[in-house]
Amino acid sequence: MSEYEFVSVILAAIAALISLVVWNGQRKLQQESLDMQKATAELAKKQLEVLMREDQVKNSARLKLALVSKGNGYKFVITNVSDVDAQDVNFELLLDSNRHSPLIESDLAEKLPAPKLQSGCELSLIAAISKSTPMAYNARLSWRNPNGEIVYDDTYVAL
Repeated sequence: MSEYEFVSVILAAIAALISLVVWNGQRKLQQESLDMQKATAELAKKQLEVLMREDQVKNSARLKLALVSKGNGYKFVITNVSDVDAQDVNFELLLDSNRHSPLIESDLAEKLPAPKLQSGCELSLIAAISKSTPMAYNARLSWRNPNGEIVYDDTYVAL
């Protein structure tokens, strides 16, 4: 083997070694890039879920029920605390079979179901509560959101 051939083989071996080192570095960079892409995709998916949840909350009514003392009597007050209107609002007390309802039937029949309860508005129902009746009740509110979804909310209300 001549001197030039020997130098050529040495240079080729050095070039091959350099290309192996560079290839290994590129492989590591590709793996890191792939990991970053996966993390970015997961983050984007979670952000989309949050945005969809926020959008659903924005388009969903939220009602609050309170039992309040008004003058000489008591009232159940349903308040729309959301930014959208609630439709077909209804209310019922979840009573044991041996308890009677403190709601006045004529008042209940006149006001419920309420066709629309606008944002920030409230609806009050007379409650015939005396010292012998309970001051706390389990209740169920129901309404329809603007998207047509019917919502049931079981709640506890106390004076």
